[in-house]
Amino acid sequence: MNFIAGRIEEGVFRSTGGLTLPLPEGIHPAHASGNDLVYGIRPEHIRATAQGIPGNVRLLEATGSEIFAKVDCGGEEISCLFRERLALKQGEPVRIEVDRACAHLFDAKTGRRL
Repeated sequence: MNFIAGRIEEGVFRSTGGLTLPLPEGIHPAHASGNDLVYGIRPEHIRATAQGIPGNVRLLEATGSEIFAKVDCGGEEISCLFRERLALKQGEPVRIEVDRACAHLFDAKTGRRL
């Protein structure tokens, strides 16, 4: 699971490193705007897209039916598990998109899911 520290700012989740992620489905900015939060997303709920969050492949492991990749997105390392056949190469750019229906926000102090 990817755990990314940050806050809700201007209607999106912004990591402490500046990465912008869409809010999970059902979460409205007023729920926790300004509070310290943790964004959680499983590697299998991230897909490669033509348009999305830009990053660079830092680690790549093809296991036959799946590709495990660590992608550097603006200083945040995101673990991804792709089940599609992709022509990815280590050190090259890729764009990723998180499945908002599968993303979670947690209160950083209590660990409780919002």
